[in-house]
Amino acid sequence: MAKIHISEIQEILAQKGAEDAKPNSNSGYFLEIRFDDPQLDAKVVDEELQNQTITADCPYGMVTIQFDKYGQLKSIDLS
Repeated sequence: MAKIHISEIQEILAQKGAEDAKPNSNSGYFLEIRFDDPQLDAKVVDEELQNQTITADCPYGMVTIQFDKYGQLKSIDLS
């Protein structure tokens, strides 16, 4: 299993010029991790999660988890 910490993702994105990936950035803080790939054939995985959004608090701030029209994980947003 591969693991990566949010702080590592922040460093990678900041090195690529995404200033808003840093928690104490002057431009605000926003980090999105995408899981969807338009080139992959999708099928319905979970009808209950189709087009659903879940929000929760975490040590990094507010987390928004989005599912696509197939019920597959689309993105995780931290702000």
